[in-house]
Amino acid sequence: MNILQRLILPFYRTAAQKQLLYGSRKKAVAGFERILRWSDTPENRFNLALARMNLREYETAIELLEPIHSQLPDQVFAGITYGQCLLLARRFEDAGAVYDQLLEANPQNSLLKMLSGLSRDPVGRDKFSASLDMQFQAALLEAENRNAEALELLQKAAGLTPEDAALFNNTGALKLKLKYPLKEVMADFHKAMHLSPDNDRYKRNYRKVWQKSQK
Repeated sequence: MNILQRLILPFYRTAAQKQLLYGSRKKAVAGFERILRWSDTPENRFNLALARMNLREYETAIELLEPIHSQLPDQVFAGITYGQCLLLARRFEDAGAVYDQLLEANPQNSLLKMLSGLSRDPVGRDKFSASLDMQFQAALLEAENRNAEALELLQKAAGLTPEDAALFNNTGALKLKLKYPLKEVMADFHKAMHLSPDNDRYKRNYRKVWQKSQK
């Protein structure tokens, strides 16, 4: 990597991260691929894997995440993401092995305990994987302004994993965009708040809609 690449790489990384969060996931992939060609680090591989995962290219994401997990077996966030990709690819035994390895190093981690048990629960893991895949599908539809279809998928996903606070926050946001009655929007944001009472973003979303309903 030359000096110019070293200087502009942080700007390219920030731009690709914004594309992943708010723009085109395909553009995010292209950005992260360029960054990885310049600098093949675990962080840059992980970012590309995350973008590929968001495009529902699970096997490709697994190929990127596997060496990261081998190199950094105690890195919890990367390991959890790797395990999620394995679940989405229906490689349940492999996912369980990853979560067990992480749990051995982090025995008090309640999320790892849940995921380790989930990987061995045929009904639970099917619901979880299907719900997560629907959420990625919905995000891709929303990026194409196919918001009604995206909302329908999120509602199906919520039926599979009704304790997922993020799902209700996202259905509320889509209903707001689709100009649903504010009471329905508030109901979803309130559900998200109830499921995750410490999440300030959910509280802000509910408060904004409540204030709008008072006008």
